[in-house]
Amino acid sequence: MKWKITNTFAKMDVVLYMEEITINLKFYGYQILGVFIIWLGMLFFFSDLFESGKIIFYIVTSWLLFLIVLFVKQYVRERNK
Repeated sequence: MKWKITNTFAKMDVVLYMEEITINLKFYGYQILGVFIIWLGMLFFFSDLFESGKIIFYIVTSWLLFLIVLFVKQYVRERNK
């Protein structure tokens, strides 16, 4: 996809190119591993967390599940190629 933006005041043409960004399984794997380590640490101290900490725990859990879904989706997509 090619976009062309013209600035009439400076008489300059700026051309922007949007390229397809590919994300491989290694990217998702490292993110899942990092978030999982943080999640395990929070799980270990779950009983000591205040309400705000529990909310953060639930957000991290949701993010971890979202990353797992993206990982599986990418795995299936690459397998079908």
